[in-house]
Amino acid sequence: MPKVLGLILIGILVIAFISDYLVVNSVYENSGRGIEHAIDAGIVKAGYVTDAQSGFVQLNQASLDAAIRSEFIRNLKLDATMKNPVMKDTSMDISIDYTSSDVPWISVQFKTNVSFLLPFITYPVTINRSIAYESVYK
Repeated sequence: MPKVLGLILIGILVIAFISDYLVVNSVYENSGRGIEHAIDAGIVKAGYVTDAQSGFVQLNQASLDAAIRSEFIRNLKLDATMKNPVMKDTSMDISIDYTSSDVPWISVQFKTNVSFLLPFITYPVTINRSIAYESVYK
């Protein structure tokens, strides 16, 4: 009898860890795609034409941050603090970095802790995405 109970307990733990793994993988994939879509939406919303004749468009940093955050929250159906029943302690850092040739890169670092079936175990997830913003169109 104790062997059967032990096997049942081990089976339940294995199922719980497999379920947690699948949820962590799903959060990673969905958040990565969500960040890419949010960056694209932020570029569209935050871009303003400074020289229409030359095709020069610039980004408003504050508007870009707000647009990326709001689109990401809407896309993943999160609350205002970027949390849901699975994701906790979430943070998002957005920056615009310039290369030596003055090409701007929009970089987003997203960090969260994921917990599903075993609430006392959390898995850290960090996602980094960078997209070049070509600001001159000819």
